[in-house]
Amino acid sequence: MKVLVTYFSQSGNTEKIAKAICEEAAQANEAELKKLEDITPEGVAEYDVIFIGSPLHSGSLAAPVKECLGVLKTSSGQKMAGFITHMAPAYPDQDMEAFTEPIKAACKDKGIEYKGCFDCQGFLAEAMHGPVQKKLNMDDEQWAGMVKAMTGHPNEEDVANAKAYAKEVLG
Repeated sequence: MKVLVTYFSQSGNTEKIAKAICEEAAQANEAELKKLEDITPEGVAEYDVIFIGSPLHSGSLAAPVKECLGVLKTSSGQKMAGFITHMAPAYPDQDMEAFTEPIKAACKDKGIEYKGCFDCQGFLAEAMHGPVQKKLNMDDEQWAGMVKAMTGHPNEEDVANAKAYAKEVLG
């Protein structure tokens, strides 16, 4: 089976999870890891399974990932699974459903089987701390707690969970 793991990452969180997924996929498949900017719709059509990764930006998939989903080719027999990284420790299930909606919609529109989405806490890039703290209207003490919770993520447990997710998807 040909597997593509593609991702958009700015701080390295999503890239770390992408590498873990690809490492697991390569155990029993022909797997490739490619940055989102290095793929084409025609190239993606050659794979049996696509894992697509994105950080959350303001509660939504990153714009380049949404753009990619919009130009995928119609497929028959292809499968797609998502993975996302975010700074919050956890989101309610209804929020996760909203975050993954663009992936589900692209799959439905293009005849691709949707296989689910993995989410993982990551560490917010330092340059974004001030703007995000302000947007969330957190005082310094609240923000310090948030920073403490995200420090070290994605960690070894997150990587192991990503590999388990890949194994399940490829089952």
